Amino acid sequence: MYQEYWGFIKQPFGNVPNPDFFYESSQHKEAMLRMLYVVENRKGAAILTGKVGCGKTTISRSLINRFSDDNVEIHAISNPVLTPVDFIRAILMKFGVDTGIGTKTILLDRLQEKLTENAEQGMTNVLIIDEAHAITSEGTFEEMRMLLNMHSDNQFLINLLILGQPPLIKKVSALKPLRERIAIMYHLNPLNDMDTYNYIRFRVENAGVVKDIFTKEAVRLIYEGSEGIPLKINNICDRCLLIGLMVKANEIDEEIANNAIEDIN
Repeated sequence: MYQEYWGFIKQPFGNVPNPDFFYESSQHKEAMLRMLYVVENRKGAAILTGKVGCGKTTISRSLINRFSDDNVEIHAISNPVLTPVDFIRAILMKFGVDTGIGTKTILLDRLQEKLTENAEQGMTNVLIIDEAHAITSEGTFEEMRMLLNMHSDNQFLINLLILGQPPLIKKVSALKPLRERIAIMYHLNPLNDMDTYNYIRFRVENAGVVKDIFTKEAVRLIYEGSEGIPLKINNICDRCLLIGLMVKANEIDEEIANNAIEDIN
């Protein structure tokens, strides 16, 4: 609605994870490098945690895009709240294997055959498990551990990138056999005030507008109102731009930012 008014060529503050708008703060860059390390060196498993809206899924989408032309078969499960057997079926389907009718043992055999076939062709198998904090079955976590038991003489047949909110750490820590197989653990914190300013500017420029639309005073309020969480920043900025259109503003100032925050809250 407001894109033409402000001169954007695309939506700057959508709340759907979009790798085109991946802002590499120092910690997001580190998180990406740690995930890349696990995949490229076939280390088996990594855990990435953070509050809702901190950018975990955006990082995973960026990873998928990054490996689109490499010898990596990478898939994501975004709803892992499944029984252990259904979890294995979901993985098979992601890797393009017909699950058919069979016991868990048969399903695991089919999966190992597929992963081994890929590995023999020089492919790296990667599975991203998003929203893993929501898993309630210890059996499903146990299947993750069993997946990491699938390996050749010198490498894991599948690498797991396990994403979730902070409670995921407690759940995994309580399962020592799985915890011992996690090569990397990293937690994403909210952005600080300077990163919030750079984040907003990055998204505005990436959407086609070079000038500063948001005043520094407005950004300070947005930072405080969002607590530095990118998803909240997006929602507030989106509302700011809509209000700015309605009042025919030339920039987003303190008053508009205040109104946007009050409007959302």
